[in-house]
Amino acid sequence: MSPFRTALLTGVLTLALGAGIVASWLHFRPLEIPRFARVNIGALVAQQQQSLVERVKPGMEATEQARLFEDAKAFGLRLDAALDQVAQECQCALINSAALLKASPVAALPDLSARVAEIVGTAPASPSAQ
Repeated sequence: MSPFRTALLTGVLTLALGAGIVASWLHFRPLEIPRFARVNIGALVAQQQQSLVERVKPGMEATEQARLFEDAKAFGLRLDAALDQVAQECQCALINSAALLKASPVAALPDLSARVAEIVGTAPASPSAQ
């Protein structure tokens, strides 16, 4: 065999073996692409604010005002727990819809606002404009 042919065969076998190693590596350890989903936190908080505003009456007693304050605080805790739960369910990072400048195509980032609202115990939020 000529030296050129030997070098060519060695190069081809080296490339084939390298490609096989890379293919097997990707098969057994696939690349982990971070996943994201969006949640319209502004709409969820606005719904809660509207609910609290409807319950405010002129001349409310201090105990009723304290109850409204406790309800607002409890909502914040429920919202935080719901966001944690949804992030665990989808195994993704949640992004506030207000933080998105552009999302194309729309299906690229699923909107999980309704699921968060379901867990928090409020009516589902209207779909975000993002």
